[in-house]
Amino acid sequence: MGFCFGIRRAVGRASTSGVQGLRSAWTRVLAVSGSAALAEHRMTGLSAVLATVLLSCTPLLSLDTVIYGTSLRANELIAEASRELPPQPTRPLSNSRNLLATDPSAFVQFLKTARPEPVSAENKARALSSLPEEGEVTDLSTSARLKLAALTKVLRATGRESVYDIQVIDLPQAGLALHARAVILISEPALTLLDADELQAQVAHEVGHEYVWTERERSFRLGDRSRLKDLELMCDAIAIVTLHGLGIDVSRLMTGVQKLTRFNRGRFGMAENEKDYPTVAERRAFTGAVATWTSAQTGAR
Repeated sequence: MGFCFGIRRAVGRASTSGVQGLRSAWTRVLAVSGSAALAEHRMTGLSAVLATVLLSCTPLLSLDTVIYGTSLRANELIAEASRELPPQPTRPLSNSRNLLATDPSAFVQFLKTARPEPVSAENKARALSSLPEEGEVTDLSTSARLKLAALTKVLRATGRESVYDIQVIDLPQAGLALHARAVILISEPALTLLDADELQAQVAHEVGHEYVWTERERSFRLGDRSRLKDLELMCDAIAIVTLHGLGIDVSRLMTGVQKLTRFNRGRFGMAENEKDYPTVAERRAFTGAVATWTSAQTGAR
């Protein structure tokens, strides 16, 4: 799934000096990577990533943005926020309504032939250097490390094993994001909440965003909310097809979405921009239809 970086009013206590220092580091990232666009749209661009997430951890309440686990939120401003990392052009995908009327095997083939070229080593280095030095969690339990190791299966199948770095981030919200097409960022609560299959499913959705990267940017600039919602569903479809091909239970995509949504909503309330994204019910209905559609391909063999 993607995880959505939704906008919420933060409620909480004053942070410790350590968190304040870390917040300052992410604030500097925000200052150089699209704060004007952020202010205009009241949301973070992906290269700002967790900068404004940390700003939400109080006492600073002037810009309250935290993770909301429904769909990847932070892709939209990647071109503005990270000018040195322009989005990779990809062939446009159909819409979710038409997808289910196509041949599933043709869509599987499309995902192989239209797979975006990975970011260059130079751009990946820039992406990594744009992240704050503090805030990464490296002291992980054996269980957490096993979950992360299980991601290799998805990354290898999608040609991203040697492309993405994976970083676990110390944040109170549960979510993950694909940063600059080079780094998968996973918050510590998300890593704790999700089982291995659910985490694999969320990463499969994030990989899906590469296929629609340019289209999402264009739709965001046009304010085309309908298309943005539909592209989220298309990323779900890509995740379902990927999981199905790997023999992973495709229902784990939505169980993960529901866990993250419940966790974040229970602690931080409803995101102010939830109307910009498919609801959990809409995603559940669509992913169920995609699962049936994909299974039909198997049955026809």
